[in-house]
Amino acid sequence: MNLTNYLNNYNEIFEVLKNLSEHQINYKPAENKWSVHEIITHLADTEIQSHVRFRTILANKDPYMVYHDEMDWSIILDYAKINLEESLEVIRLMRKVNYNLLSRLKPADFKKKGVHSTRGELSLENLVNFYIDHVDKHLIQINKNICSKQEKV
Repeated sequence: MNLTNYLNNYNEIFEVLKNLSEHQINYKPAENKWSVHEIITHLADTEIQSHVRFRTILANKDPYMVYHDEMDWSIILDYAKINLEESLEVIRLMRKVNYNLLSRLKPADFKKKGVHSTRGELSLENLVNFYIDHVDKHLIQINKNICSKQEKV
């Protein structure tokens, strides 16, 4: 596990966003697919969840983490109408705060485990790696959206 990678793995998304038009940010490749805006809003919610989950594993006697249906959240919370800049601020702040916590931990702390309601038992190390991979997967999705939008223009 590489904590520097954890801290910096949003950088490529931030760089891509600098060059996107409003149309590219709001473009949905299909009705059941997210726009870049909705992806960013989802990532902000994910950062908040990671904040709670890390602390749950570290500080609770019986650490239990609840699954949240991301598609339901995006529809019910109307991700397209959430302020994009605020979502980006949440991502930056939560990732920094989480990194600061993780960087103070001892190696044994990363072996501590919690139970996720759908994924089962997870160590803190598993969870950190999951959140690194999660950002990488959504970067791929963002790039697909951009390419798809360019093809339709």
